[in-house]
Amino acid sequence: MTESARLSMNWNWVGRYVAVIVVALVLAAAIGEMPLFGKTFLVSGKLNAAQMVRFLGYGTALVVFWIFGQRLTMVLRQQQGSRWVAAYNLILPVVTLIVVSALYSVILLVMKPLMDLALQRIYNWMFVLAIIACAIWLIMALLGQSDALTEALIGASRRTALSGGTVVCASCGASNDAGSTHCGKCGKELAGDSA
Repeated sequence: MTESARLSMNWNWVGRYVAVIVVALVLAAAIGEMPLFGKTFLVSGKLNAAQMVRFLGYGTALVVFWIFGQRLTMVLRQQQGSRWVAAYNLILPVVTLIVVSALYSVILLVMKPLMDLALQRIYNWMFVLAIIACAIWLIMALLGQSDALTEALIGASRRTALSGGTVVCASCGASNDAGSTHCGKCGKELAGDSA
């Protein structure tokens, strides 16, 4: 198998994430525009089914996008000598900033009809602070000072891998025992180094 074919197979998971994100966004928009959903109310005439469908679809897309960023960070960290090594510390902070910024509007789809002015102000300040925190994390990543926070957010499986207990497959993301030479899920050869 040629090197380009092997690299192509290793990155097929990206297409699956993109497909899930696109389908979630399209379904949320399409179903949310249906008159039936617009006329069906859930909470005393304030919250309709269209708002709920948009919330679920857009929220799903954001969660999958954040998981995609998390996995991309893990995969790029494992690829020794990759031309992306300098950028992998930026991926999760950028993705998190995008997700938190978009999440403000997504949550408002279901919360705004139920909030009074005081609760709206509290909600706004929560997101102002969260967006500022994400921006600070991004600045720290640009300065090369965000490794600890990035490690904390890429999950328990990654922390286990750092202790030498497992190796994460760069092809499918499955955890494998540190002594394994091939992935137990996809069968691909594992990198010699533990994650």
